[in-house]
Amino acid sequence: MANQDWVSRLLSGRATADKGLSVHLSERDGGSLHDKMRQAYWWITNNAILCPYYDIEFGPGASVRTSTGDEVHLPEDMSYSSFVLVPLLTLFTCRRALLVGGPGRGKTTSAILMALLSGMDREEVHRGIQRGHPQLSISELLGAPLPADMLRADDLSSVKVSWRKWIHQRVKIIDEYNRIPTKTQSALLSLMAEGYAEMMDQYVYAGRSSWFLTANDDAGGGTFQVIEALKDRIDVVVRAVPFNSGFLDALLQRLEADKSPEELLPAEIVFTPSELEAAHDAILKVEVPREVLERVAFFLGQLDFCRQASPRFEFKHKDTLKLAGQTVAAVCNEQCPLDKKVHLCTQTENGVSVRAYQTILHFAKALAFFRGHKVVELEDFRQMTPWVLHEKLVPNARSAFFEVKGKRLLLQDRVSWIRHLFDMAMEQYGAHEPVRRRVGALRAELDAGLAGVDLRTTEKRIGRVTALMNELLTKHELSGPVYEDLIHLKSLYSRYRNYATWLKTNPGGRP
Repeated sequence: MANQDWVSRLLSGRATADKGLSVHLSERDGGSLHDKMRQAYWWITNNAILCPYYDIEFGPGASVRTSTGDEVHLPEDMSYSSFVLVPLLTLFTCRRALLVGGPGRGKTTSAILMALLSGMDREEVHRGIQRGHPQLSISELLGAPLPADMLRADDLSSVKVSWRKWIHQRVKIIDEYNRIPTKTQSALLSLMAEGYAEMMDQYVYAGRSSWFLTANDDAGGGTFQVIEALKDRIDVVVRAVPFNSGFLDALLQRLEADKSPEELLPAEIVFTPSELEAAHDAILKVEVPREVLERVAFFLGQLDFCRQASPRFEFKHKDTLKLAGQTVAAVCNEQCPLDKKVHLCTQTENGVSVRAYQTILHFAKALAFFRGHKVVELEDFRQMTPWVLHEKLVPNARSAFFEVKGKRLLLQDRVSWIRHLFDMAMEQYGAHEPVRRRVGALRAELDAGLAGVDLRTTEKRIGRVTALMNELLTKHELSGPVYEDLIHLKSLYSRYRNYATWLKTNPGGRP
């Protein structure tokens, strides 16, 4: 009987609602912030969003398959729904999330729940939602100068701007952002990217906050094309999921009680400003092991490589193609000797920005903290990377890789495609690890400092660097990982060579 009670509590989650929609919270294991985060997650999943799509999985497990090959994976460890978890992590990392999906999928509701979790008042949240429409002006979005000041002022500094109150909110919600006119998008970009807005020589600062933007369709279905810079400032994408009809009885119960989920949010899972700050700081302190960081770098680093981009070695990357108005699809052909079914570079039209690198690190730390871990695991990166790169990584649909049986389907689901890319990189890492370890050793030697290093020792180190470069160029195929290592080694060579030149011109000097 005790086992049955335990199973019942597990299946119903950390919080449940009875027939009258009175909420009952289960006890939390301790009083830590990540425990409270998990309690908030389970309440939203089981009582508010009703999302049974558990697509962020951990640990090994069994699988059941159909005769046609469709598979359902059953992990042994806890799994989570991305539609609930990713917005929750966005709240605690003070990042910017885009929620995409069809109308009525719960995108705005999810954003509102995040705002309520931050301690905001329900009426304040609803008044603060900025709803995109074709006539939305900058003054409607940000505020306007006071008319009386405009009449009396001798110069702009005397004009006081009445800024909109939503700008100072901890959680900012922009509904249907792709229906905002281009000029107003630029004003929104300034506030999102730089954290401040300017009007009539007056400034307003947004402060540390989390952003939630929604769009019914981010592939051109809005009234206006979203400017590239604004899309680039979005850190993570959240895909809405359809409602599962098995939970129709829960909707009926909600209808009969005439209550919405936001009205039932328990006070026990609402975070105070100090708790939000503490969680933000604690997430940043989660450690990333060196061996895990090396594997993630191996994956991300080779995406930008393109052997056919330029005859100049330093410019063999996809930014060169973009500046020339070319595409990877146009140059990734038989003239490139790399196997298109093996090398990752052929699958993407672009690489990853520094901003995306930092976002991946931040969300991986947040996921590890949510799970109660003090150290980030490789699986944390594997689960979060597709949501960060969802709208940033563009597939090369003409790559020979997608002609392989069963691979064409990956073009329809970017999460599965990016995760497959990640898995391919991890499978290849073992073969390249010895080389990367040797490059890392040379880098560590230089990072130790040059104080007291004489010219003779410097020349010996230069010899070791050039020897490894020659080995890579003569005994290895010029692929993405090899290119990354060669660029790294050349930077070491240049720093040593500059130091050697300085020693020759300043004998007996100190660096």
